[in-house]
Amino acid sequence: MHTFIKNSLFFFIIISLTISVISCSDDEDPVAPQEEHFEAIGTVVYYATGAEVLRVLRGTTTDTLLAKVGVLSDHFDVKFIDEDEDVVDAPDDEESSMGIDVSDTNLLEIEQDEPGAFEFHLMGKAIGVTSIEIKILHAGHADYRSGLIPVKIVN
Repeated sequence: MHTFIKNSLFFFIIISLTISVISCSDDEDPVAPQEEHFEAIGTVVYYATGAEVLRVLRGTTTDTLLAKVGVLSDHFDVKFIDEDEDVVDAPDDEESSMGIDVSDTNLLEIEQDEPGAFEFHLMGKAIGVTSIEIKILHAGHADYRSGLIPVKIVN
């Protein structure tokens, strides 16, 4: 019986340590100043010229991006909408980057001049409709997701 209690205690300690090591918590050091996360409620995509192409607010858009099969699109820049509904630049710190998920990679691919930068190009692979989701990545997880953005691929 004594061995059972000892093994159970050992197992409990190992599980507790594992959970505390792998959990994502803002409370890692209670005396360190709390790091502020970039807060966004929307996304705005611009052409390199500065003209607005698309706006997503609270996960909703009526806009659609356009890509052509076999043609690299113009450069798109990404900004965000803050809680006051003002357009603001992307976070500028070493731990933040942009991620983009493509719903159907058989139809569309994303190209970036610099991986993780808040800019991108579209390259159509086949005619159709798919969607992308723009994310702000911070320390290995998504702090923000735009919601699905439709992309139409034409010839």
